[in-house]
Amino acid sequence: MLTSDANHQLASLDRDLIKQRLRALWDLRSRGEVASLAALLAHDCVYSGKTWFEKPVDVRRDGRDACLEWAHQLNAMVQHVETEVLYLIVEGEQAAACRRMKFRERGCGRIEEVVICSYTRFRGGEIVEIVEYPDTLAIMRLLGD
Repeated sequence: MLTSDANHQLASLDRDLIKQRLRALWDLRSRGEVASLAALLAHDCVYSGKTWFEKPVDVRRDGRDACLEWAHQLNAMVQHVETEVLYLIVEGEQAAACRRMKFRERGCGRIEEVVICSYTRFRGGEIVEIVEYPDTLAIMRLLGD
């Protein structure tokens, strides 16, 4: 049986591991290193969120390969310029974050700042669910014609 202090230390290690993996995920995505993301994602990972295809569109991808393909599609549309993490909260195997990001649209070079709120769920250290809600007006300005 673990003491209260031991439980607290274990929870702190888990929290640090989750923060480390989230920052690795964001860093790899920002550099366009999609293949390297596979090591962080569970085989049954699910991605859901919103994007812009002439109007706000819901996106859902089921499975590691589909999530990686979506990351490739995002990289084809926009180039990451910079990120500021506004907050990151970890509770158990779940995390909530809000990031202010700057993207460059690859076609015309337009740059836009986009705030993205995300929720991520882990299982055994692997990411099993990513939910991202970007500011749809900022996405419209970035990707709209």
